[in-house]
Parts: sequence; structure tokens; C-alpha cells
Amino acid sequence: MKMVGHHDQADELTQRTFVTVYKKLDTFRGESSLDTWIYRIAVNIGKNYLNKKRVKDFVGLDKIKELIYESSSNINEDSKNYLQQAIQKLPPKQTMVVLLRSFQGLPYKKIGAILDISENSAKVNFSHALKNLRKKLNQMGVDYEQL
Repeated sequence: MKMVGHHDQADELTQRTFVTVYKKLDTFRGESSLDTWIYRIAVNIGKNYLNKKRVKDFVGLDKIKELIYESSSNINEDSKNYLQQAIQKLPPKQTMVVLLRSFQGLPYKKIGAILDISENSAKVNFSHALKNLRKKLNQMGVDYEQL
């Protein structure tokens, strides 16, 4: 749901995920935990869906807005709007790392496993995302430190 932003598509992709898990269960090698393996399948199915639909962002404006409003009740409405706009302008991988780290609270190791990147790469992507967010927010006239 957080990737595609629409309940109907999320249901369809969830069903595809579990059908894929069922069909590929014999290929699970145990190199990661089962939940990480399933999460990776779900992310890959979501990416494929978005690529086929030529959607540039992994998360729609409404979903980013919902995540920000759910998790940041201590910042004002204008700041929330600027933050969602800035997150939408991030490259897809940085968007995913920010969402998984900041809104889902996942550790870098888990994020790396889900996105099929190293733990260090997840940290670097998060750091670059924060720098990009600061830059984008400053361009909008928003002081990042006050969020």
C-alpha cells in the first residue's frame, strides 16, 4: 500500500506476492530470514508494477501526505506539505530508504536486504536523501532544522 498508494492495486500486488512466494518457496535458500525474502518479493513486484505503469515515483502524493501526517503531529501543516513535496522529488531508491527508515522504522540491514543493496549502501542512500531533502526544502524557503 505504501508503494502504490491505492488500496485496489495494493490488494492485487499482495495477492501476486503470495502466489509468487508459494510458487518459489522451493527456491528459498535461507540466506536471509523468511520475512525479508517475502518483503523483497513484494518490493520487486511493486517496482515492476510501477515501471510498467511508467510511474516515476514509488509513492504517490496522497500516500506521502498520509505517512507524514500520521507520523509527525508536532510540525505545522505548511511544513508537512513542503516535506511531502520534497520527498516526492527524491530519486526512487532514496525515497524507498527514507520511507522504510523514517516511517517504517526499519534498521539499515533490513532495508538493504529488502532493496537488495548492502547495509552500507542503505546508510549512504539515507544520508544522500537527507542532504537532498535539506537542499530541496531550502529551495522552497523552509528551514529543515525547524521540522
